[in-house]
Amino acid sequence: MVSGSLQEATDDRLVVKALLDLSAEEWLLRRKGFRNSEKSVQVNETLLTIGNGYLNIRGSLEELPPGNAGGMYVGGIYDKSEADVEELVKCPMWTDVSVWSDGCKFCMTTCKVLSHEQILDMKKGVLHRSTTLVNPAGQIVRLETARLVFMHDVHLGYMMVTVTPINFSGPIRVLSGLNGEVCNRGFFPREKLKHLQLERIERGRALMYIEMKTRERGIRIAEAASWKLVSPFMQSFAWEPRIYGEKFTSEISLEARQGESYVFEKLVVVATSREFVAEEMFKGTICKLKSFVRTGVVPEITAHLKAWNEKWKQADIVLIGDEKAQHAVRFNVYQLLINAPSRPAGIGAKFLSSEGYLGHVFWDTEIFILPFYVYNFPDVARNMLLYRYNTLDGAKKNALKMGCKGAKYAWESATTGEDVTPRFASKLERTIRLIYTGTEEDHIVSDVIYGVEKYFRVTGDDSFLVDYGFEMVFLTARFWASRVVEEGDHYEIRCVIGPDEFHEHVNNNAYTNFMVKWHLGLAVLLFKYMGRSYSGILDDLVAKIGLEREEVDVWLAISRKLRLTYDPQTRLFEQFDGYFSLKDYLVEKFDRKGHPVLPEGIDYSNIQSTRLIKQADVLIMMMLFPHSFSDEDKRANFDFYEKRTAHASSLSHCIHAMMGLSVGMRTRAYHYFMKTALFDLENLHENTALGIHAAAVGGTWQTVISGFGGFSIKSDRMVLKPWLPKKWESLSFCVQWRARTVEITIFHDRVALLVISDEKLLLPVTLYEKTWKIMTNKRYELPYCVVKR
Repeated sequence: MVSGSLQEATDDRLVVKALLDLSAEEWLLRRKGFRNSEKSVQVNETLLTIGNGYLNIRGSLEELPPGNAGGMYVGGIYDKSEADVEELVKCPMWTDVSVWSDGCKFCMTTCKVLSHEQILDMKKGVLHRSTTLVNPAGQIVRLETARLVFMHDVHLGYMMVTVTPINFSGPIRVLSGLNGEVCNRGFFPREKLKHLQLERIERGRALMYIEMKTRERGIRIAEAASWKLVSPFMQSFAWEPRIYGEKFTSEISLEARQGESYVFEKLVVVATSREFVAEEMFKGTICKLKSFVRTGVVPEITAHLKAWNEKWKQADIVLIGDEKAQHAVRFNVYQLLINAPSRPAGIGAKFLSSEGYLGHVFWDTEIFILPFYVYNFPDVARNMLLYRYNTLDGAKKNALKMGCKGAKYAWESATTGEDVTPRFASKLERTIRLIYTGTEEDHIVSDVIYGVEKYFRVTGDDSFLVDYGFEMVFLTARFWASRVVEEGDHYEIRCVIGPDEFHEHVNNNAYTNFMVKWHLGLAVLLFKYMGRSYSGILDDLVAKIGLEREEVDVWLAISRKLRLTYDPQTRLFEQFDGYFSLKDYLVEKFDRKGHPVLPEGIDYSNIQSTRLIKQADVLIMMMLFPHSFSDEDKRANFDFYEKRTAHASSLSHCIHAMMGLSVGMRTRAYHYFMKTALFDLENLHENTALGIHAAAVGGTWQTVISGFGGFSIKSDRMVLKPWLPKKWESLSFCVQWRARTVEITIFHDRVALLVISDEKLLLPVTLYEKTWKIMTNKRYELPYCVVKR
């Protein structure tokens, strides 16, 4: 018989082993070797980010070698201080570890690297590291770490550190602590911006605590940690706390024996004054840490692995026959999973992977990122849209500053929704220029409403529409009614920037105008719907925002008469007034990475005088509203604009992939898809060091599901128009639709389909031109009954 305590210890070891054992290779992202260059170090840090939606930690090496840009970021914590505008704050670090022997620190840049590898286990959300170093004295040490932040309890973190002296015995020191000496990157090289001030440091043999406060908004960030030697169990050691300014370090010294492995554990709690009032920060954080230490890490690991399994069960995409695409898709889905906000919050253009774009929220959120959450985790999508509702007051101020009415969502949004677009930027040729997107790229207003409508259409969440959505739609419609200009028998929108940001100060951008036509038409439809179904609520809302029937009539008139230039002979939509009269150049050359090369004589100082565009503009209009345009219109505009697109944005390739599939340009579509899926993994734009490209991540998911999977919702039915590349044997994915789980597997000649529901329902499904009736909770295989184009 095995004693109870021994059995429990064995069980505990098995749980920890389940966490630390690597998943199958298809779930791993490996980064081997070490290049002592700032760019290489920081690219790895971005790709190996771990997180849980509340906070993310870049995959920096624990000893923070020179050139690192390590950082932890908590969603929604912004500050301005001496910065130009408020920005996402780099929070105190808790993953720092250093190993010393005879006064020499084992570091990648001061020691010889015998072997080094970091491995991100995407299935479990764990970052592993194994490094063997030899110092100038010839001492060899192997350093192994595993770290994670828990998915089921977003305030908890864990790190295991193993140190093994390979060829010597003697004293070693292993240090880890809480590092409050963190600054954001400035605009200029080596410029640092300080957003935090120290409020409190506490130390004890069993714990360490640091509390800091943002300098402008006064948001408090608290971290408490326990750092201890756990193996060998009977090993004697000396412990010494050290405080250096805003940095607390717990030092463990011991007499190490050659070949013996020494295992340390760090248990961490992170909290902010959004969870605890200022007076309770210390008590609340320390109590949570003590509870964590008392119960141990095993129950948390068990819950963490279960949480990750549930998320992957819903969100995983299984692609048979294309290993490279499968791995890239999993990486992108992983990024979406670790950035799902657990509270009402926006998602920045770089997620929480860095300070890139200052952590601001753009149109990327609703157009590129939101669909994943709508179809997989509707509660997360709701949180994202609640962020937009909660920033309506800021949107009203934005409109007022423009001399308009209603609400104008900010091009770059942070805490309040007031526009925080920087005033200046450096172009590629290193000249300083004014940024006009904050005052002219107004399509963001309708992009947000597009997200609201998509969320309601897929989820059927009436309560969101009633409590928040109607007000958002009507106030933004009011903005557009005051923004347009009446010109003869039609309306215009002047001085805007469309998605193609090469051309500024243009009139009647096709994408913007089409979105506004749709937006105002939707506002009229919803007003009538409210009158029929929610008359009492409508009366309250009318009183709250001062809405009158005459105003709604104006919205309808504008929607019908807003200018959109279309040539029925060529079937082309003119991107903006005068676009067709610009100098015409085609993209005909590509660099070694396949990026378009601008024609000779064209650079970013004169490109505005040409038809060359930065990214998809007219094409994204067609992608968002596929049923509003004929196949002939889509093909004509794809052929025309693709040849003139520089793809100087991570947002562009996925649109061309989906539109390419829509018009039958499948080889090119696959090419664009792979560029999107590999955008960060292969550092295609040489700027992954500055953070993950969130729009490309969301665009990858959309291309697989809506493009190759051909999945969409139209009225009361699912619509499927799939197409698989030849080497793809099958494509399997899962989506949520009105509280139902839909499991789909696509083959080259048929589709397997199962709709899981608490109700017994007969549902229509259209596969190409044939509509089927299927029963919930029954598996079907539907054959293709038409020849696919």
